[in-house]
Amino acid sequence: MRYWQKRASLSLAVFALFIGLITVLSACGGGGSTTSSGPIHLVFWGFNQQIADQAALWNKTHPNIQVTGIKEPSGPNQYYPKLLTAAKAGNGPDIALVEYQYIPTMVANGALVDLSKYGASSVQSQFVPSAWAQVTQGSAVYGYPQDTGPMGLFYNAKIFQQAGITAPPATWDEFAQDAVKIHHLGPNYYIVSFPPQSTGWIAGLMWQAGAQWFTEDTANQAWKVNINSAASKQVADYWQNLINQGLVSTVADFSNDWNAALDKGTIASWPSAVWGQGVIKGNAKDTSGQWKVAPLPQWTAGANASAMWGGSAISVVSDTKYPQQAEEFVKWYLTDSGSLNIGVNQIGWFPSNAAAQQQYSTATDPFYSGQDVDQVFTQAQIGPWQWPPDLTTVYNDMGNDFNSAVSNKTSFDAALDQLQTQVVNDLKSSGINVES
Repeated sequence: MRYWQKRASLSLAVFALFIGLITVLSACGGGGSTTSSGPIHLVFWGFNQQIADQAALWNKTHPNIQVTGIKEPSGPNQYYPKLLTAAKAGNGPDIALVEYQYIPTMVANGALVDLSKYGASSVQSQFVPSAWAQVTQGSAVYGYPQDTGPMGLFYNAKIFQQAGITAPPATWDEFAQDAVKIHHLGPNYYIVSFPPQSTGWIAGLMWQAGAQWFTEDTANQAWKVNINSAASKQVADYWQNLINQGLVSTVADFSNDWNAALDKGTIASWPSAVWGQGVIKGNAKDTSGQWKVAPLPQWTAGANASAMWGGSAISVVSDTKYPQQAEEFVKWYLTDSGSLNIGVNQIGWFPSNAAAQQQYSTATDPFYSGQDVDQVFTQAQIGPWQWPPDLTTVYNDMGNDFNSAVSNKTSFDAALDQLQTQVVNDLKSSGINVES
């Protein structure tokens, strides 16, 4: 989950349009129960200060269950080790934000409550299916989906036009052809950068192509690993070819050099998630009015496949003394109009709540040539994808393998084969049952 800027303001009146479509739990009068010494107190960890305001809304109408929202540092090497350590020690929060990709890791460590036992299915229809799929393992539900990160193509229409490109590429073949045209503008002009250590981005591109790196064999209680599949290698070979021809940069995304290239127009596009609009807007201010957004180029002409880069859930932590009351708050948090209003307008969610997403619009944005950017992403079709039970190890190995391939001019295919072996061995060494 990345929040790079506040969303454009959406009035409470807009949320009133769909308030009838969502569940508002215990709106007036204190749900749950109290202890002999007074109300139940729950602690909620998240990445944004505004969760305290959302908790305050709940507290006004739920005197018997009081929630304290606490902002925690969001770095994956800070937040998740701290959360796991606290949960195992019995002094963790009752409720926590967990990004989708880390849910299996938390589950493997016994850190999350299965919410299906508290009636999670009763609100499943209120969330977009691709987001709901990210919080489930079999019949278990390990959180309610908060926000999602569908991918599209941000492109500098002015630079494209200078290169003689009149429309955004509809397929990856067209994207490769356009890469040649962009590079003809000058030796420092590239259609995009392929950052080899941007593991979430690369995973998203392979997800879009139909790859499924991990699946669960529930009958045998084992994980199947298929990182070096044909779909993954199709994507790897595609980018290898562009790199070998010198048609794409390999500068790291979010670096100063990358930001400067976006602002100069020498990097002319970025396949990214919906939250990428804030990144470009914040770092390429001199190109205001030049950018547009389109669906991701497709591997099959006429398809509409996308993938996620980012997104998060709100989960109940396993060492809580009050799992039912914590679940009640989480359900309210992601279905109540007032809470959603803060999440969308102040925090910057692209909401997983289906009714909120349908009503949601940033309206036209002059920076993006007057486009309503979010409407492009609401139409994204996202296929299945399962994250592994030890994401940190997978991403560390992947970043090293792909970066070495670029530095040493070896193949991405070989990097994927190596990654497959490393991941299988790493999971087995952690005591996780693996089928490869």
